[in-house]
Amino acid sequence: MVRDGAGIEAPQDLRGKRLAVPFASTTHFHTLFALEQFGIEPGEVTILDMQPEQIVTAWKRGDIDAAFVWDPALGEIKKTGKVLITSGLLSRWGKATFDGIVASKSFVAANPGFMCAFIKTIAAADAAYRDHVDDWTPDSAPVRAIAKASGGNPDDVPRVLALYNFPTLEEQASRRWLGGGARGGAARALAFTAEFLKEQKKIPTVLSDYATVVDPEWVEKVLAGGC
Repeated sequence: MVRDGAGIEAPQDLRGKRLAVPFASTTHFHTLFALEQFGIEPGEVTILDMQPEQIVTAWKRGDIDAAFVWDPALGEIKKTGKVLITSGLLSRWGKATFDGIVASKSFVAANPGFMCAFIKTIAAADAAYRDHVDDWTPDSAPVRAIAKASGGNPDDVPRVLALYNFPTLEEQASRRWLGGGARGGAARALAFTAEFLKEQKKIPTVLSDYATVVDPEWVEKVLAGGC
């Protein structure tokens, strides 16, 4: 997001500007990736570490020219700014960010029935949204439930949900996500993220192969009717 009047029409215009982002976050990860794509060295931009609420305050004061942040802060700064680039586009360019669910191998082995039921439940919820997007209005039950759980405003929920992608089980099992071993999308994304977090001194080491922690088995079982 770039502030109106900041003189930023293209990514290259970020040189010499002040950009705020929460450090070690997904948006920080994508900020550095975006700069790399446009041949901009991080030192050519003043990158400031700010939390979302600080970004909104600094934006309103005119202290920053651009920011990469999520809702509800994003919705607030959008009132006097415009979108320059999105995480969705950067994900399609090769470095995806996503919400993942992790289970220990011992839990999985001891609870196969739960694993199947859980994946089916998540898939049904995803389909309920994908297939009936127009029904997810601010006054609908699922939107009100999300707003209550997140502490957000029901009026904002449909717009925020539209920023996400909810892949089918077939898509999840494909090479784009859980399949493909070390070359699969999820494994590669985890490797990129781990390298970023190590650079940010948030983790001490990275694995040589993140396919070891990506498992399409249960998605494939559900698809095959095996559970």
